[in-house]
Amino acid sequence: MKQQMQRVSIAVQGPFNGALTYLHESVLAPGIRCEVSLGPRTVIGISVNEPPDEQLDLAKLKPIKRVLDDKPILSEDILTISVWMSRYYLHEFSSPFFLALPKLLRTGKSAELKKTRWVSLTTQGQHIDTTQLARSVKQQAVMVVMQKQRKATQSHLNGLGFNTALVAALEKKQLLTTSEEVNLEPIKPTGELFEAALQLTGEQLQALEHINMDQYSPCLLEGVTGSGKTEVYLQAIEKCLKEGKRALVLVPEIGLTPQTLSRFQKRFQDDTVALHSGMTDNARHQAWVKASLGQAAIIIGTRSSILTPIPNLGLIVVDEEHDGSYKQQDTLRYHARDIALKRAHALNIPIILGSATPSLESLHNASIGRFAHLLLEQRANGSSLPPIETIDMRKQKHQAGFSERLALRVQMHLDEGNQVILFLNRRGYAPNWFCKTCGWIADCTFCDAHMTHHRAQRTNICHHCGHREAPPRQCPNCHETTLEAMGTGTERAEETIAQLFPGTPIIRFDRDIASTRIKMEQQLKLTEQDGPAIIIGTQMLAKGHHFERVTLVGIWDIDGGLFSADLRARERMGQLLTQVAGRSGRGERRGEVLVQTWYPDNPVFEPLLKHDYRSFAVSLLEDRKRSQLPPFGFLAVIRCDSAFANLAENRLQEMAHYLLDTKKVRVLGPLPALLSRRAGKHRYMLLVQCQKRSHLHEVLTPLHRHYPRDAKQVSWHIDIDPSDLA
Repeated sequence: MKQQMQRVSIAVQGPFNGALTYLHESVLAPGIRCEVSLGPRTVIGISVNEPPDEQLDLAKLKPIKRVLDDKPILSEDILTISVWMSRYYLHEFSSPFFLALPKLLRTGKSAELKKTRWVSLTTQGQHIDTTQLARSVKQQAVMVVMQKQRKATQSHLNGLGFNTALVAALEKKQLLTTSEEVNLEPIKPTGELFEAALQLTGEQLQALEHINMDQYSPCLLEGVTGSGKTEVYLQAIEKCLKEGKRALVLVPEIGLTPQTLSRFQKRFQDDTVALHSGMTDNARHQAWVKASLGQAAIIIGTRSSILTPIPNLGLIVVDEEHDGSYKQQDTLRYHARDIALKRAHALNIPIILGSATPSLESLHNASIGRFAHLLLEQRANGSSLPPIETIDMRKQKHQAGFSERLALRVQMHLDEGNQVILFLNRRGYAPNWFCKTCGWIADCTFCDAHMTHHRAQRTNICHHCGHREAPPRQCPNCHETTLEAMGTGTERAEETIAQLFPGTPIIRFDRDIASTRIKMEQQLKLTEQDGPAIIIGTQMLAKGHHFERVTLVGIWDIDGGLFSADLRARERMGQLLTQVAGRSGRGERRGEVLVQTWYPDNPVFEPLLKHDYRSFAVSLLEDRKRSQLPPFGFLAVIRCDSAFANLAENRLQEMAHYLLDTKKVRVLGPLPALLSRRAGKHRYMLLVQCQKRSHLHEVLTPLHRHYPRDAKQVSWHIDIDPSDLA
């Protein structure tokens, strides 16, 4: 008798607002990958816990071609949050499910670990008194670890400083045994340490005691730079691991991952893995599978790591929670911090949001009691915060924007054998290539933006679309040959500083120099060398790095944030200034900060110069409240792109009429985007504002379902809770 085929809901990549229905011999558990037909193609799909369409004729449904997994590779909590993400962010239904998988799993590779060299305790090794190995301190240390963990990979032991020769010596003594195998069993965390935890200050101890490990308890850990937020994370994670649970730590940038990973590996005996886009596909695949099998106790990763399946997850930490890198700016425009809060709530576990400069949304949530507000107002080592002064550039002689006063202070700190940071958030040699005779400036052919000159590469580059071209030697406007670079980027700053301070080592941090994780690590190692040095860099320098010997931070130029039309420009400027200033004086020597500005009397600077970020943020919150902008209202941006400006504007005008007719939202636009043309496309936007989140989704959902995302000549998208208006 022929078996009755079952309807199964499958998430398939494409412009679909829900799962597609296929047939299979039996009902598939949610979270299993399979191969299915989509038109003439065979694609990967994921079974989901959505009701299949019972109205479709069985005869017209296609069968699943092949099931790829024996058991679900996505856990129930990831499946649930993926459905929520697709509906909240009004995006294609399948996007979050595939975002949760590393690339090789999205393309059908088997979700298994490669053969690994495992080290296990023998029966004799389980019962030996490790003091009998006192003659060999390292052998004794290995056995102390192994008696607690019972089983570990050789790569994990290597990371702890125990090489294969050491293991081989203990294998000869029949205390350990090794094998090449694929282990699929979880490894229970122990919380055992290599290095003893640091003595906490009173503020740190109070913060740690407030974190409730038994339930959902969101905590905003606001601590001045150098206050020891990471030590609070470490000791909270230790408590979590000792309960046999695992921890997920989010960091905003790839560059922070190796530094953070190293610190965690030095502290914990349990295995720690990293997940970020800088890894090879194979390395990321193996790390993801280890995490999903429960073989890693701590997972440290960037934005997309929030969707990693982790058995018995007990704690989530979001470091530098204010950082804009947590917001995805294309395709599925989600915010990892918000997804972390949603996941912690669903799992009923604690979550720590840490920052010296919290986002306005998080500060608001703390002020109304939604988050516990834990404060660290003193540096952990007892050092004082560095004084911050402005340099009035209107009264200074300068070379390429570098003032005499700042040059004198730099020389003084170098003479004392210290390091200096010069912060300039603009890479390249100069932001403009211009004609001195007529004022013509080289613009991008495809964007409404100036070309940035990169002298080392002998090219002009658009930092928006990536277009490159050779710098013209003759002005196309007046035909004169008086063309040169105007303005200063990090490349020119390095050249200027080399002229002013010959013989002083210069270490540069920007996307051109530290473009990969390895190159970033190389630059960081240079800062650890003895002797004076000048560190020049972009916002890479502001993201949690600890420079022990830096005693002066000079901010080359930060005025751009004072006048930008972007919603969050001032907030970001204040965060950046505070974070960069916090790199100074973190060691035993007192530091200072000098800020070059053409607008020293601007009231924005007043609280920031006193290290009073909270007053600065409260002032911005009051402005937001008056205009009912987030976090006091809800905002979405609808952006539309087309090679023809009138088509983009007309499409948004059509949407605006519908939205206004609902009488539930305020609509501003259509307006040209702040960057009105990018990569050859004209860009327009609608701002949609509302007092109720439910109303916002109610009126936007029909647009999401009615208009195709990529029509023949027009493409558009909705950005819920936008982080910028570019």
